[in-house]
Amino acid sequence: MEPCETEMVITLEEPFVNGMRTIHKNHLIEKDQQFIYIQQLIDEKRNMLLEKQKHLQKEARQNEFLEMVKRDYAKYNDYIVQQKREQIQAFEILKKYVDDLNATNKLSKYNMMDAKVEQQKIMAEIESIRKGLAEITKNTDKLRKII
Repeated sequence: MEPCETEMVITLEEPFVNGMRTIHKNHLIEKDQQFIYIQQLIDEKRNMLLEKQKHLQKEARQNEFLEMVKRDYAKYNDYIVQQKREQIQAFEILKKYVDDLNATNKLSKYNMMDAKVEQQKIMAEIESIRKGLAEITKNTDKLRKII
């Protein structure tokens, strides 16, 4: 039997087929290299995401700590504000008492002068406490806006 033309072509083109095998082999090597490169990129992305996750967890813990500090500060601030208000009330009671003493004229001339001096001291202290309270509340309002 005689070989047909197609068989002849295959037989004639065998060196070309070997060339195709080389080209195909090179193509496979390139694909493998691309696959390895993509795998490395995936690994790098995974590592980057893990690092970001660790960083976010750390930030969350710090944020939790800051929230705790903020709550403690708010409690302490409220306590100080309450103390200042109570001081103002106490000094206003003292002022009223001195006013009542002056109004009844039951004090001697020297006692009245002392009472007026004490009343001025009380008024100055009340004003000082009010300014301090205003400063505390102003700073707290600014801080709460920031946080």
